[in-house]
Amino acid sequence: MIHRKDTKIPGIKLFLTYLHKGLFAVNLRMLKNFIFSRLRRTQLERIFVCPSHACNARCVHCYENFSGQPAASLTTDDVHNIVEQFHALGGYQVYFCSGEFLLRPDALALIRYVSSRHMVSSITTNGLLLSGPLLDDLKAAGLTELIVSIDSADPRRHDERRGVPGCFEKAAAGLKLARERGIITYIWTYVSRSNADELDGIIALGQRLQVELVYVFFPLLSGKFFDRFDENLSFEEREEYRHRYNEREGVLLEFPTEGTPCTGGGLDHVCVMPSGDVTFCPPVPYSYGNVHTTPLKECLRAAREDYRRFPQCTRGQCPVNFPEYRDKCRARFLHQPSPPETDSREGETLSRREGASDFKWHK
Repeated sequence: MIHRKDTKIPGIKLFLTYLHKGLFAVNLRMLKNFIFSRLRRTQLERIFVCPSHACNARCVHCYENFSGQPAASLTTDDVHNIVEQFHALGGYQVYFCSGEFLLRPDALALIRYVSSRHMVSSITTNGLLLSGPLLDDLKAAGLTELIVSIDSADPRRHDERRGVPGCFEKAAAGLKLARERGIITYIWTYVSRSNADELDGIIALGQRLQVELVYVFFPLLSGKFFDRFDENLSFEEREEYRHRYNEREGVLLEFPTEGTPCTGGGLDHVCVMPSGDVTFCPPVPYSYGNVHTTPLKECLRAAREDYRRFPQCTRGQCPVNFPEYRDKCRARFLHQPSPPETDSREGETLSRREGASDFKWHK
């Protein structure tokens, strides 16, 4: 999921950012990871830890919402164990995501634990719980990066997509408060056929809030979008986004070129789900083992082996968007998807049948 424009040596800009913040132990871990990986030792740079799916928003595009999804949650001890295994693999950045992480009563303790192991801690949030006092506590616990999801620079449209009135104001205010406290801030957003008008406004918002970067995902066909192939972008549409935004300051597309590799699947990171299952990344619901029964290192090797089997499905967009990966990967599907909508007259799946002809750029 994570790409950087200057990646010839391990994230030069990121390395310098952490150096400027005085995170010298993190810089040392980054260098060690870079060197040991070149010596072909099993290393992993980043990990997404999803402790729970519990959330206080109802996003229309939620990639983790599947019908009949069983309740699951990682305990504090589970997360500690995952962090320790990741630390042994040379890791230096832990992303806490999925659901709303700040609902966890142990959120501060988990950030404090990551910080005590001299690693970067990052959280993704919808911003509803952010406040000055909480951000003071997060800063004191050692939080390095705050990532807030923004779907539109228009408060009404953002709130509609998040399913919570007032979400935009809380998110924008939280980003401002975090930056004032010296926490690195990012906006994460996405583009699809149904929200093609939003990106310019979100980039402008990021500039006003002085975030480090606006990071842009292409459609993730998972959760509520699992069968929504009508929301996906064609090659031509992805190329149009690249043409318009690749050279824009302060914005980075998830896949700047059609040949850009997915950095999940162990290339850069893997994800541990609330069930303990290890997947390519948070939106890819296919398990390569479970940390409750299998060491993280073995799950990582299984994910990397499958990643190498699908070069055609790990470039240009998320692997979960490719039917070939879904059908032929050696991983276990974690959920039972809702049946797609069908046209009774023709018996076809609407989402697979609809084309790109109605996609338009709006000036």
